[in-house]
Amino acid sequence: MSTEVVIDYAYPMMMAEKALKDAHNCLLRKDFDEAIEQLLVAATETRMTITSVKHMKEQHDALRKQTQTV
Repeated sequence: MSTEVVIDYAYPMMMAEKALKDAHNCLLRKDFDEAIEQLLVAATETRMTITSVKHMKEQHDALRKQTQTV
């Protein structure tokens, strides 16, 4: 019996969106240092999302290759 590992892409994507919105609000207040911090958070969350999607793609491709040989 195999255990399927769920890799969530949605949460880091939503956090990236939130960080971008927060950065925008910081820029409107001319709080440039905090805006930069929020943009770094957004970049980190985006990178986590990319990693999740790559993992999902690998799982999908592996499953597709497995079913082709059957």
